Amino acid sequence: MSFQDQSLKRKAMAVMMLTAVAVLVLSAVAYTVQDLISYRQHLAQSLSGTAAVLADNSVAPLALKDRAAASNCLASLRADPRVVAAAIYDSRGRVFARYPAQGPAVDVPPSPGAPGYRFQDGHLILFEPVEENHQDLGTFYLKSGHYPIVARLRLFGGVVLLVFLGSMGVALVIANALQRRITQPVLALAETAKHVSERKDYSLRAAQAGGDEIGVLTNAFNRMLSRIEEQTETLGRNEKVLSFMAAIVQSSDDAIIGKDLEGNVVSWNAAAERMFGYTAREIIGQSITRLVAPDRPDEEEHILEEAQQGRTRHYETMRRRKDGSLIAVSLVVSPIKSSSGQIVGISSIVRDLTEQKLTDFELQESRAGLAAIIGSAMDAIISMDADQRITVFNQAAERMFGCPASEALGQPLDRFIPERYRQMHRRHVEGFGRTGVTARSMGAFQPLSGLRADGEEFPIEASISHIELGTQKVFTVILRDITERKRTEDHVRRLNAELEQRVEQRTQELTAANKELESFTYSVAHDLRAPLRHLDAFSRILQEDFSADLPPDAQHYLNSIRASTSRMSELVDDLLNLARVGRQELKRLRTPLGDLVQEVVADLKPETEGRAIEWRIQPLPSLECDSGLMKQVFANLLGNSVKYTRPRPQAIIEVGCQKVNAHTAVFVRDNGVGFNMKYADKLFGVFQRFHRAEEFEGTGVGLATVDRIIRKHGGHIWAEAAVDKGATFYFTLDGLEQPAAQAAA
Repeated sequence: MSFQDQSLKRKAMAVMMLTAVAVLVLSAVAYTVQDLISYRQHLAQSLSGTAAVLADNSVAPLALKDRAAASNCLASLRADPRVVAAAIYDSRGRVFARYPAQGPAVDVPPSPGAPGYRFQDGHLILFEPVEENHQDLGTFYLKSGHYPIVARLRLFGGVVLLVFLGSMGVALVIANALQRRITQPVLALAETAKHVSERKDYSLRAAQAGGDEIGVLTNAFNRMLSRIEEQTETLGRNEKVLSFMAAIVQSSDDAIIGKDLEGNVVSWNAAAERMFGYTAREIIGQSITRLVAPDRPDEEEHILEEAQQGRTRHYETMRRRKDGSLIAVSLVVSPIKSSSGQIVGISSIVRDLTEQKLTDFELQESRAGLAAIIGSAMDAIISMDADQRITVFNQAAERMFGCPASEALGQPLDRFIPERYRQMHRRHVEGFGRTGVTARSMGAFQPLSGLRADGEEFPIEASISHIELGTQKVFTVILRDITERKRTEDHVRRLNAELEQRVEQRTQELTAANKELESFTYSVAHDLRAPLRHLDAFSRILQEDFSADLPPDAQHYLNSIRASTSRMSELVDDLLNLARVGRQELKRLRTPLGDLVQEVVADLKPETEGRAIEWRIQPLPSLECDSGLMKQVFANLLGNSVKYTRPRPQAIIEVGCQKVNAHTAVFVRDNGVGFNMKYADKLFGVFQRFHRAEEFEGTGVGLATVDRIIRKHGGHIWAEAAVDKGATFYFTLDGLEQPAAQAAA
């Protein structure tokens, strides 16, 4: 049940108790806050004094660099339980001594803060400079605990609770006694009204309640009953006439209210019930002032005076409904006269003007808002009638066309259109008005031009709309000057054309340079093979036929020549392979990458014989790629993993697919010797090696070949490693964008 529906006793009791509770709570909060502020100020003053004394006592220890004396100075704080931490900093901001000596490091800042104190997280933090003869020797630091404040809050909470409970008990007793005295007369009056309503016995009278407002209400109620009793007798004599008049009143769309000369309601028709929310039973006998708006307390008194003097008046005012909402009304008040001409009552005919007022207000607001929007718009807005004569010309239009609105209004819109477009534009507007379409853009098939007052033509964008006001059509055109945009677009087109030409020229130059470089590399490597074969053949003949006649040093040199020739042949082969990769056209076929990995692992079996290698090969996706080149990628990467895990008793080589920075990448990971990441930018260069040839064989061309193959496939390769912690090589490829989980499936 809502508060409004509660009994008067409960309402009075609730108001008194809520008032008492509010006063008690506000008083307790104010007192607690004031005490906490006082306590914080006292704590700050007290500890500031302690800090100043200890800062003075710290002068000698700091000057003599005596840490023991400084610690003894701080140890005196044991007598003050409010202090949880303290420290002395030297002139360079370093901790010289701390209290307690073995306390948590977090209680003492690593360096001193600004002089003064502040409260932080329930603690008082204080920094006091240590000076001698205006010379800065260091800083004294002190931190208080927060437990005294918490204990004080608990004590105050208990006291406030006890006071609150005691005060509520006293308030309950007093409120109960007072509400009886206040509500008893009202309840008695209500009981009398109830009996009158139920029994229709208007001879009943309410007992006199005193001289206060309730007594006045009781007297008014009794007088009303007397009037009703008299009127009932009169109505009984004129029942037929009154029944007919009542039917007229009840069927009226306007609220018709009858009042006595004192303003008490004596009749209340159905329209009044609908308009004000009161039923006739609720309002008859009550003062009409119930309907008076709060801001017009004396209005009804003036209306009654006018009616009592026999005048009929019309008013437009505000009235209040039962739910408290206000409505605008038209009010016709006239006196009711008896057959003898005596004024015996007052009639009010009320019409609800709320909707009409709201509509008028909204219309005014809409017009004002529309005018403000049109006036402040950045685009030119021009309205015209069916004859295409200008009726609205905003400030943006004035600036755009260089013509004041006073000269433009009433003129044909043709004035601001180049002459060669005027007839076509007029036909366009007339045709648009016949289509039934309310709005559309203009100039969809050819550019539009405007004409300034000084005769200058300029490009524009335009849209047109129309509405019908009654029988009149109103067209509105919104225009935008696009001179700067056209100029910018032309400039951008010229720049784009120049850029495309430069890019094409540069691409041709780079393509030619790459082809020349690849041809040169291929030619050099190819031409080196014949001399190398001769060197190897002749050195082998020398070794086979004349080794017995050669001294040991010569045999050693001959072995070195053969070893170098073999290594040079490998370099030449790798260079030829690298050049071949650059010149080779890709033959893309749907290829399962997992099958390529398995083939490479099978090819590496001669090198892995007798070694403990754990292969962890995850499922890999299929891809449109050159299968031969991609197999070479895995051959080089897995071959490196086999080579660089050779020192490990248990080698682990893993191949898989995972998400890296929102891209799907294939990885090859091992637990080999790794490398230093500061040299990673040289990793994919030709002849770049991070290990000595005596430790690991190789030419330094393999990773350069892998990088070129990956880039030819539109991908990217990189590595992550650490010395003696293995390495991981990642690469992406076009078409390898599915999630890793999907690839594994």
